[in-house]
Amino acid sequence: MDLAKYAELFRTESREHLAEIDTALLSLERDGDAAHIAVLFRSTHTIKGMAASMGYGAVEQLSHALETLLDAMRSGARTLDPDAVALLFDGSDALAQSVNDTVEGRGTALSPAGVALLERLASAGDSARSVSENDHIFGAPRLPQDLGTLELSDAVASVKPSIAEKTIEVRLSPDASLKGVRALMVLARIEAMGTVRSIVPAQHSWTDDAFDGTFSVAIGTSTADDAIESSIRGAGDVARVTIREATVGRSERETLRHVRIDLRRLDTLLDLVGELVITRDRLVRTADGMAENGVADRVLAGVVHDTARLVSALQEEVLRTRMVPVGQVFDRFPRLVRDVARDLGKDITFITEGREIELDRSLLDAIGDPIVHLLRNAADHGVESPDIRRRAGKHPKGRLILRAARDRAAVVIQVEDDGGGINREAVLKRAQSQGLVDADITILSDEALLKVLSRSGFSTAAAVTSISGRGVGIDVVASRVRALGGALELQSVLGRGTMFTLRLPVTLAIVRALLVRIGTETYALPAAHVIEALEYDAGAVSTLRGQETVTLRDDVIPLLRLRRRFGMDAESDEGTHLVMVEAGGHQTALQVDSLIGQQDVVVKPYDGVNGAETLFTGATILGDGTPALIVDLGGLT
Repeated sequence: MDLAKYAELFRTESREHLAEIDTALLSLERDGDAAHIAVLFRSTHTIKGMAASMGYGAVEQLSHALETLLDAMRSGARTLDPDAVALLFDGSDALAQSVNDTVEGRGTALSPAGVALLERLASAGDSARSVSENDHIFGAPRLPQDLGTLELSDAVASVKPSIAEKTIEVRLSPDASLKGVRALMVLARIEAMGTVRSIVPAQHSWTDDAFDGTFSVAIGTSTADDAIESSIRGAGDVARVTIREATVGRSERETLRHVRIDLRRLDTLLDLVGELVITRDRLVRTADGMAENGVADRVLAGVVHDTARLVSALQEEVLRTRMVPVGQVFDRFPRLVRDVARDLGKDITFITEGREIELDRSLLDAIGDPIVHLLRNAADHGVESPDIRRRAGKHPKGRLILRAARDRAAVVIQVEDDGGGINREAVLKRAQSQGLVDADITILSDEALLKVLSRSGFSTAAAVTSISGRGVGIDVVASRVRALGGALELQSVLGRGTMFTLRLPVTLAIVRALLVRIGTETYALPAAHVIEALEYDAGAVSTLRGQETVTLRDDVIPLLRLRRRFGMDAESDEGTHLVMVEAGGHQTALQVDSLIGQQDVVVKPYDGVNGAETLFTGATILGDGTPALIVDLGGLT
């Protein structure tokens, strides 16, 4: 079997265990509870077993040295002290790097730095003690390189006097790594006990990602059932073994519960569903047009209705398959905050909330970098040093919170710190000196402050010393969030802290939109931001401080005429409509020529003119085949 096919799966599995290692290390450093060592040992041992089965020598060496040190800590032979914990952190980093280097083909041997670390780990642990003595406690034994040289357990010696036809069903543990390799190990043990008649599913299918670790083997053997089971379980990671006398026509398999699917396949499936949604809308439009022209067919109308319903259900299910908890991204940030805080000599408590909130996987991958930047900014420039916090009457330990929550049809992600906040006066002076803000402006609101910090022309070189460093690279974060169809908000109180809020759609691929007409063109407004639509009333319009406003139910709301905003010639207001939207934490009334209706639209990438103002986040194809731009409400208002 070509093990290279499992390289990416090996990296995925290893990353999951490395994340567990980081979490356990952080807990170990925080509370010193030796119980976390068991978690560290199991995860490290699992990585070592997978690396051995793949022939990845460097990864195997590092993980073996780590578990040797951990075993010494567990037994009390090595003191659990800050130096030992720091060494474990270094080993975890080196192990993660070695996994990536090996999978990406940058060599399977240790680098000079890796060799030096290996020596540090070896000298720190009790080299006289073999970790393999405890393998039976913490999981499967080390996977052998040669699958053909496996030895059977002593129990195999107990045999029946005659050959019997048996069906052996094996179910590997759900969390078993490299199920195809493990299944081959089990098969090798079964083959040593008799003559294999058939294998279901076929052995070649075990290399597929969809293989769930459940298979059956028909065998002629004289080995006793208990000896068969004992030998199979000796391969490790076996959840269940069922042995029965062979019966013709009988086949039972556990219902498949979980499979690993390449994200590219999900992307392709979603693209196809998107095209199907467009075709569905065209079909519905065609059927409605026939009905209006008096050529309606009841049978055809029923078929169209059923097809539309099924496509909608298919669309919803495909979208659900792409939804994953934000915790999968949040889990890598505690280590980031810990490292930044240690480098800066700060003490920060990092808290995550709402890890169960789900997002589209592609969206989740895209928000990782903006969150990293905000967290680093908060730890570096937001939370003060312990001495400064004491002088300000604060607890010397700062707090940094990363939370996720649902808000109607959107997901809200917030990065909040209890640091010194943003010095608005210093930002204002800096912005005025660079000509970014009018000289008559005396105070910056949260919205205006964010716009200044998000300007690519805003100088950050002096900002680190004169305005507490806030705003460095915020333009990159704002641009990324807008590109995702979301909005970035800011709240800051001097001396009390700062909170950045990212409002994002649940999925990037298919969104609900309100279609409007402006001039001769159709535009899509994301429905997640739309509050209501109503007829334009000139009597409700007034001007306040040079800004046109609309009074609605005693609320004064800014008015934005989209025809004028898009550079079109002004026409009569008669027959126009207002669409009330909420973006950036405030409401705006958008004047449009007419309302078309709501529908699901498939979001396509949109590349604006380089250096031009950002007005649109994407494009879509409507049911009649015409294109429409999706308005960026966050950047527009």
